[in-house]
Amino acid sequence: MDCRLSRREMLRFLTVVLPTVLFGYKIVDYFDEELVCVHVYGLSQNLPDPLLDRNEKSEKRIEGGSYFQIGLPELILCRTEIRLLDIFAYFWPITRPEIQRFQNSSKVLFSLPLIEHVDDLAGLETALNQTSERQKTKKGSLTVVLTLNKYTRNACHRLVNICLGRGVDEMVIFKDPSKPPYLCNYPSRQKGFKKKPPIGGGYNMRALA
Repeated sequence: MDCRLSRREMLRFLTVVLPTVLFGYKIVDYFDEELVCVHVYGLSQNLPDPLLDRNEKSEKRIEGGSYFQIGLPELILCRTEIRLLDIFAYFWPITRPEIQRFQNSSKVLFSLPLIEHVDDLAGLETALNQTSERQKTKKGSLTVVLTLNKYTRNACHRLVNICLGRGVDEMVIFKDPSKPPYLCNYPSRQKGFKKKPPIGGGYNMRALA
């Protein structure tokens, strides 16, 4: 039996199989299910209360637990010449090409594949301090990207405190729009939804200014 795979097919195979083997995750294609939304905030604006709630916990992840993810590290510090608000003008829907554009236009300065504990954010703090010292004159948007799920939400309060006053221009949140907190119900710089979400309650369909 000929089992030869092309390079692209092999890469796709590895991206599906390795996370399952290493972390025991059930891989869910959230894009096909249309369950990916994005929220872009400026650090100078008032952030939604759910991101500011002190909800830090010390327990480890549940082994074999299912956590929302779209294939990106759960925490990223990056610099990009394109404002993320210009790429993600709407909460939903977002597409793989938009994610690809974000990846292609960004230089990653720090990342955490998984936030195992809120103390892991010390690495982000160090990276931000180094970035402010070495790149004071460099143009572009300094952005922190968080994949929000039922575990990483515990880190939000500390994450915001670390970012404030350290030159972070934008904070970007990827999440499942069918699960709380419903960030689309808070004031936003984005235009709202391109079309009606295919899921139930928790939504204010008005495009918030």
